[in-house]
Amino acid sequence: MQKLSLLELSAPLIPIFEGVTVMPLIGTIDTARAKLIMENLLEGVIEHRSEVVLIDITGVPVVDTMVAHHIIQASEAVRLIGATCILVGIRPEIAQTIVNLGIDLSHFPTRSTLKKGIETAFELINKKVIDL
Repeated sequence: MQKLSLLELSAPLIPIFEGVTVMPLIGTIDTARAKLIMENLLEGVIEHRSEVVLIDITGVPVVDTMVAHHIIQASEAVRLIGATCILVGIRPEIAQTIVNLGIDLSHFPTRSTLKKGIETAFELINKKVIDL
């Protein structure tokens, strides 16, 4: 039961603004965890009525072909239920790995930081942050 609880916490979907949620990923992603990420992502998008989901991979140490494939699948599933996925937290070494592996992320919006991802999400839902 404790292991199940830890697994559920390993892929949380956090609403940060009406219509915008974030899924921070930390640690290694294997096939079992990728399945959990997909389930939590799809259930959370429906539950929170998300229009945009930011998948933050800042805490993922290695992105290999399998990890990228699972993230792309999750993004496509989110698109099919009417929301947009943005991949954020792409460090230079991760970007280099993705390019070297020949992984095509051209149909998947990406941003280098969570801040830039949030700015893009707000543009997509026609919201603006204004300094007072």
